[in-house]
Amino acid sequence: MMHSTQQAPAATAPHQERVADLNLLALLRLLRSAGRALFAQAALHGQLARVEWAEEKHRLLQMLLTSLLGFACLLGVLLLGNALVLALSWATPYRIPALLGLLTVHGLGGLLAWRRLQALAARSCQGFAATRAELAADIDLLKRSL
Repeated sequence: MMHSTQQAPAATAPHQERVADLNLLALLRLLRSAGRALFAQAALHGQLARVEWAEEKHRLLQMLLTSLLGFACLLGVLLLGNALVLALSWATPYRIPALLGLLTVHGLGGLLAWRRLQALAARSCQGFAATRAELAADIDLLKRSL
């Protein structure tokens, strides 16, 4: 024996299918009418991402070169400078002040390289900012239009 409550879901299933078909057709019509605009927008996003990627590669290359230069200078200064200071001032009473002066100069050079590296690293959050903003605006526009 069938109750009336058992027939209700079967009766609403065709109605739900029709609603889903209408929503799908509306979406297809929207995509067909906006196809060229969507393609053009996607191409613009691609160009923007390419430009930002080139800028990011340039920044990363600058960071690498700055790090290598700072490391090479610091290492050379430490090795040669300390050897020179010790050789020239070994028999004089100025051996300690000369060593401290040399270490101070090299420490300042290393500090400058470190600050430059930190400044370049701090700009990493700006990478692809324009692309992210454009994509967010487009997604918001699509949500509002549907």
